[in-house]
Amino acid sequence: MQHSNTYRHWLRSFIRFATYLFAFFILALAIWVPSKFGEPSLEQLLYHAQFGTQGLLDTDAVLIKSFVIWCMAVPLVSAFLLILIEYSIALFLVYGSSHWITRPARAGNIHVLKVFYWFIGHRAPFYAMLGACVYFFFQFSVSVFVYQLLGKDYFAEHYLNPASVKILPPAQPKNLVLIYVESLDDTYKHKEIFGKNLLASLDKLPGASFPSYRSAPGSWWTIAGITATQCGLPLKSITMYDGNDQGQAIKSFLPNAICLGDILHQAGYRNVYMGGDALAFAGKGMFFKNHHYDEVLGRDELTSQLQNPELSHWGLYDDDLLKLAKEKLVELHTSNQPFNLTITTIDTHGPDGHFSKYCKSKGAKSFESIVECTSDQVSTFVKFMKKNNYLKDTNVVIIGDHLAMENPVYGKLHQVKERLIYNKFISNKPVSRNRDVVLPFDMLPTILDFIGFTIEGGKLGLGVNAFSNENLSAKLLNYEDMNNNLLNKSDKYLELWRSNN
Repeated sequence: MQHSNTYRHWLRSFIRFATYLFAFFILALAIWVPSKFGEPSLEQLLYHAQFGTQGLLDTDAVLIKSFVIWCMAVPLVSAFLLILIEYSIALFLVYGSSHWITRPARAGNIHVLKVFYWFIGHRAPFYAMLGACVYFFFQFSVSVFVYQLLGKDYFAEHYLNPASVKILPPAQPKNLVLIYVESLDDTYKHKEIFGKNLLASLDKLPGASFPSYRSAPGSWWTIAGITATQCGLPLKSITMYDGNDQGQAIKSFLPNAICLGDILHQAGYRNVYMGGDALAFAGKGMFFKNHHYDEVLGRDELTSQLQNPELSHWGLYDDDLLKLAKEKLVELHTSNQPFNLTITTIDTHGPDGHFSKYCKSKGAKSFESIVECTSDQVSTFVKFMKKNNYLKDTNVVIIGDHLAMENPVYGKLHQVKERLIYNKFISNKPVSRNRDVVLPFDMLPTILDFIGFTIEGGKLGLGVNAFSNENLSAKLLNYEDMNNNLLNKSDKYLELWRSNN
């Protein structure tokens, strides 16, 4: 009997400890994530959870350390201390001052302790869990997520599968260099906020830009921005919708979607991806490999090509990345095969950015100077192309992968009423826009048109060509309706993820 009571006592204590621990973890996570990433959605959290720990272990070591301290160690210590305090109070009420562990409680008022213990103490884990969940609920707009489970299937109403569209390649195809600059917010150009235009070197490049490149649901982080611009569709978690564990066992990335790499491959292009961070993170490498990129080169693959490489916590600094990209560009250009070279930079990634030796040698001491240094390096890359006469048959697209997230100047960025994403289209022939406002989804048909493809009807996925001379306004998405309903549950969207194997 004595043994049974002891077992039940320790079981109750363990349950209380586990409840406190989970409550503090939920609370810490809800505080830590916005402090590092700004205001991510629940969709973004769930998406990354699909890939388990493999990709997370390849992310920023400092970020991992911060997560371990604030979301694991602090909740663990807090839960242990709270259980210890509760146990101390309980012993004090039972044994008075005779037990050694009650000494910290002796200075307290015994009547207050009794009230706490009998009316609050028994239910304290429940209250802690309830409070943490409520805070998490409001922090990540869980109510919006619930609405998305029950709302109309907006995606099915508006998505046009590129497989059903007639896409004609040009007789003389243009090569494509597509550069995603990490978190390249158009707001960095505002002199009244930063004292000067941090993107001046990019602005000086000849080319066309859309005055209003807006963000869109499901395109808010790097792989989501890549997916939106290359496939014309949003990226969202599927595990909460499909009723199984597909997310933790994803073997292919949108296998039934037709994306930029697929279309260019069909037209005889060689597709190459180069990025400074690890391919495993967020399924980025899987995306490019599954959509006909012939070479997919990330941190590990590129590091081996450098002598005495200097790495940031994420991977290659942008100067080393662009150095290798120049070499790859020369190789591709001499192959006499049309090509697409896609590059993703990382130095301007929050929360603090990455100071390369190159940027330090240019006087970089603040996050603003990293932004300016990256802008200069991308501009220099384009000037290298011009100097070698590559722009005669190669077009360049420079875009931010998404709006900037949490970083040292995040408060300054929010001084602008509507933040926009930077974009620049560079060609030796002038192009004309058919509108000023574009979304990430529009980039798929717009980039294809930019390098000479003809798209029947002007629409692919959720995107509409922005360079066509046709009047395509009737096909544009209603921005407010899209923001409210695009991420709703959609069987048609799930079909794009379901493997045929």
